[in-house]
Amino acid sequence: MGIAEGRSLFYGVILQNSITEDALFKEISTVLNPIGLQVVDARKDEHRETTHVVVIITTEDHRAGIDECAKAHKILFPRLSLMQGDRHLDLEVSTPGVQRSFRDIHEFTLFTGKRCRVYDSRIRAWVEGIISESQDGQVILRNATVEDTSDLHEEYHIPYSQIHKAKLAYAWEDM
Repeated sequence: MGIAEGRSLFYGVILQNSITEDALFKEISTVLNPIGLQVVDARKDEHRETTHVVVIITTEDHRAGIDECAKAHKILFPRLSLMQGDRHLDLEVSTPGVQRSFRDIHEFTLFTGKRCRVYDSRIRAWVEGIISESQDGQVILRNATVEDTSDLHEEYHIPYSQIHKAKLAYAWEDM
């Protein structure tokens, strides 16, 4: 029996690279991008007569707060309500937080310049550094350190296929 698509036998779910193709993500991005808000994640769950939509937003400078969330909610709620018809809509808009776990490879492009931790399956360890770029099938971290070592890498390249987990990392010196 083989390993299911998008899953690893030992490490759980591998990061996907598909959110930008999701219809809900596209719809919400079309509305929010022109006002300077970037969609990090958009999910929809239907239960009985209720549709629950969760939208995670940020800004280009990563300074989204309650005002940006309220603005996005005010714009999205009427549009999504019309799309739901008779169903009750429950809309939640929030920011990524300081230690967000990534759900999609796309998030590396949104958080370029931010500190993150990536589990590199090649060495079976966490690598922490600043996201320098994400393209050509890999993420490049600068000033990266490998967990439990004192090695400092000016640039550390991790192929998408070797990333099993990733999350934003909080460091006081970055503030």
